[in-house]
Amino acid sequence: MKLLLAAATVLAGLALVIALLRREAPPPPAAADLPPGWGSVVLGAPSDSIPTAAEPPAPPAPAPSPSPSPAPSPSPAAQTVELVVVPGQSLSAICKEHYGSARVALVEALARFNGLSSPDAVRAGQTLKLPPLATLENP
Repeated sequence: MKLLLAAATVLAGLALVIALLRREAPPPPAAADLPPGWGSVVLGAPSDSIPTAAEPPAPPAPAPSPSPSPAPSPSPAAQTVELVVVPGQSLSAICKEHYGSARVALVEALARFNGLSSPDAVRAGQTLKLPPLATLENP
């Protein structure tokens, strides 16, 4: 009996799949059928259409001559940046954001660089100097 019930369920599922595959897609709504302010977009082209060239492509424009480049400025990583601490910001969060790491040694080195008694001594509104990472790693 169970085998018969399972076979009937499988056949019913198969019939449903076949019916769904045979069903034709409804035609797209005409522009007049759409509510005001709505539009219709049809993507792609019919498979029997052949693109035609309206006019030949224009020849490519000559490449502009390179202008002399200015003298390179020091990279941002080689400069000391000043940062005003906002409420809720900690020294470890600043290190994570600016240097990509919040290692304890890095946080403590930044506190020493700014003359703080401890990494927890940072306050909102305080201006910190953020030197290049190499400066903090090599005391």
